[in-house]
Amino acid sequence: MPLGYEARDKKLAINKTEAETVRTIFRLYLELGSFGKLVAELDHRGIVTKRRTSKVAKYNGGISFGYGPLAYFLKNRVYVGQVHHSGKWFEGEHEGILDRKSFESVQELLKSNATGRKIKRSESGALLQGKLFDDKGNLMSPSFSTKNGVRYRFYVSSALLRGRKQAAGSVTRVSATAIEHVIIQALRAEHPNLEIEDAGLVTRLYSARLGKDEIAVAVQQPDIPAQNGEGRSPITETRIPWNSPERTIAVPQFAPRTGEGDQKIFQALIRAHCWAAALTNNDFISIEQLAATVKLHPKVVRSELRLAFLAPHILGSALSGEFTSGLPKLRNISALSWRKQLEQLNWTA
Repeated sequence: MPLGYEARDKKLAINKTEAETVRTIFRLYLELGSFGKLVAELDHRGIVTKRRTSKVAKYNGGISFGYGPLAYFLKNRVYVGQVHHSGKWFEGEHEGILDRKSFESVQELLKSNATGRKIKRSESGALLQGKLFDDKGNLMSPSFSTKNGVRYRFYVSSALLRGRKQAAGSVTRVSATAIEHVIIQALRAEHPNLEIEDAGLVTRLYSARLGKDEIAVAVQQPDIPAQNGEGRSPITETRIPWNSPERTIAVPQFAPRTGEGDQKIFQALIRAHCWAAALTNNDFISIEQLAATVKLHPKVVRSELRLAFLAPHILGSALSGEFTSGLPKLRNISALSWRKQLEQLNWTA
């Protein structure tokens, strides 16, 4: 049951108190012009989602509006007297709360802001804007800091930005360069034969949920037909290991004994882990800057960085000298999921 309505005789009937809240939210969005300002104002006024009575606490509502629920709320045509069926909207039997002019003005503003965010993403280089979330469902917004005249990019949990530290996930702030690299690598592993720029590749990313030890990457598969009459391509989710930048990446202490193992593998692993640590700790603001410093092409650096994310079983085998297939075989491991890496080598954990 949407905010603003209650059930009477199995039909939607306006709840006058809630209806006024609905009108207020729509009016404030038009006045303030952005989700960020609207969320802050709703928090200030104590306006929350619809309260319900349920035996399951998480379904009782009455919580602060997040970006996702707010976007759904502002697009809900129930408020102009329509109902949704089989992917289309039809005139309903209930009375609308909003007039069409106000509702359509909000839709135009939503479209305009969405376009603006795409342009902003392109200009700022924030590839994951609008798609990266913490593990409590809070959107992670692009941010930056400046040190010694150098600008460093981050993604910060919106809960933290709104002063709700307790509502934030296990990772509240992350290096943009580090997280973008890992997710782009995951996307390229999903589409190994797709020749496309990073910005174009990210359009296939449905969402990424960042946890302390792993990232859940949900990818839309436009090349696979929609099933069951759904209008959206299927979405697959891959969980990849992740060393949270909230704890500094420790560069492994490689100390192979002379004459044992493949020295080229040792050197490549040391370099990859050092690069990963440098990016995570913001010693470089981009892979391109790192590549220029080490005098290699960015594609080479991106490829070599994969070695910093090998499964522990593979890494241990390489360090002990038991891995005898050579460095090229390690470099051919394209998956970021540890399980899939083992499958590529036909190994079992």
